[in-house]
Amino acid sequence: MPAKKRGAAELDVLEREAKAPAATSVGPPENWGMIYLLARIFYAMRQKSEDALRPHNLTPMQFTILDSLKRWNGLSSAELSRRFRVTPQTMGEMIGNLERRALIARVQDPSNRRALRLSLTEPGERLLACCESEMLAIEARMFEHMSARDVEALRGRLRSLHDGLGLRFES
Repeated sequence: MPAKKRGAAELDVLEREAKAPAATSVGPPENWGMIYLLARIFYAMRQKSEDALRPHNLTPMQFTILDSLKRWNGLSSAELSRRFRVTPQTMGEMIGNLERRALIARVQDPSNRRALRLSLTEPGERLLACCESEMLAIEARMFEHMSARDVEALRGRLRSLHDGLGLRFES
């Protein structure tokens, strides 16, 4: 099987396993590879996020776009596509869907007439606030078995991993 197809097939298996009850044949988590473990956590959290956002007709990516616009008002669609590492066409479709729902608005950039800047609308801010509280509840349940000190230590290690991958935090 070609490497690209094999990689997608392996990710499909990981995603199915994250939704399935824990299997005893995999062995204890301390023996798992880090990428495997991170993938399982990612897929489980994605499923919980999808479940929480579904009643609001939002995907996790759409939620994150709204959250990004709350943090960095006035981003362009091109800036968002770079941040999320998706094609401009994919981001354009997501932005279009959010705009049709009146959750975001495009405004012409006064310094560059060809550029459009994105911002949350009032309905977008209300929906985001509602969804943020649900996402924070998921996060609280995820870390309820850890002390505040352990959570902060994990946050620091994840930031190091983030930086080690050449990613950067946008300000």
